[in-house]
Amino acid sequence: MDDYIKGAAAQLIERGRVLTGKIPRDLPRDYDTLAQTSRQKINAQLDHLKELSESPLFGHSSYRAERLRLFKRIVAEMDILETVAIAALDRAKVDDHRLNALLERIALEIRFPLVTPVVTTLSQQYFHIHPDLNLMCVPLTEGQFLLHLPDLYHELAHPLLVEQNDPVIEPFQEQFLNALRYVLDYLGEEQAKEDRRRGPVQPRFLLRAWEKAWVKYWMTEFFCDLFATYTLGPAFAWSHLHLVAKRGANPFDVPLTNLSSHPADDARMRAMLGALDISGFSAESSQILQRWQSFLTHSGAKSEPEYHRCYPESIIHGLAERAQEGVRATQVRIATRETKDPVHTLLNDAWKTFWKDSGSYVAWEKKAVATLFDSTKGNPS
Repeated sequence: MDDYIKGAAAQLIERGRVLTGKIPRDLPRDYDTLAQTSRQKINAQLDHLKELSESPLFGHSSYRAERLRLFKRIVAEMDILETVAIAALDRAKVDDHRLNALLERIALEIRFPLVTPVVTTLSQQYFHIHPDLNLMCVPLTEGQFLLHLPDLYHELAHPLLVEQNDPVIEPFQEQFLNALRYVLDYLGEEQAKEDRRRGPVQPRFLLRAWEKAWVKYWMTEFFCDLFATYTLGPAFAWSHLHLVAKRGANPFDVPLTNLSSHPADDARMRAMLGALDISGFSAESSQILQRWQSFLTHSGAKSEPEYHRCYPESIIHGLAERAQEGVRATQVRIATRETKDPVHTLLNDAWKTFWKDSGSYVAWEKKAVATLFDSTKGNPS
């Protein structure tokens, strides 16, 4: 294995050099941060590979297992850099440039306090973001349509939760932690009730599983949903209905064994509607709720007692309140009825138009998309 790792490391070092050479030199400045981050990460992995090959420490038999483990980790990191970061740079085209310009406009409208992420249209997993690369991935054709674009606002929130040592965004992170403590206190009380009852083990097992899910996944998704709702308004809640109707499973899902990476879709919608009520969009909240209840009826989905225990109304409302405090303290622009920013207005108007006359929406959308990108700063001619 010593000979194998030396040879494989040398080959991987050359692969890293080839990847660096794949970074285009003629991309718009929007891509500069991704290009620089990619270079730095590749160089860091190459340094690790050289250390594995040359350090006398790894020649000792007691360190060989650790050496192989580290080698596998480097390979995994290099795979991500090749298939995500370098691919995004190497294959960037007009659609990517247009979406980058659009995201920059959104960031300016809401006064986003960090460097705007780069957008790539290489996603095969709907909208998602790699915060360590500051790279947002969207499906190939999303830039030609409007109804899912509100999810850009959700993805923008993820970097706010992982950035370190930035006093501007710390209030948002502090409210995130306050909300998490609020939920854990509730679950702790429920666990204490079960302990006093000395009943079946299953409820206590569920409570522990929910606690892990809240800490690892759910609170992050709720806060990103709420950030998007506060900065965009009703369009984000409409887009959630759109996504769940097209791709969702049981909207009242509660994990009984394995952890779920996202909270139940109905709980997410309830949080969004609470945020809309807080922001002064009560009429729109009522309209969305009516449509959501119609969807639930058509889907045949029904909630179980465990669902209401996992996502009680007091918790959902508390999350909405704390998220609003965090967004406001970060001085990000919160959407109100008086907000007239162009992208904000268009994405909300898209849903108004859809519900007003869904039959003619497609023709309206084509014109609206053309107008949007014609007016986008930096849109290639």
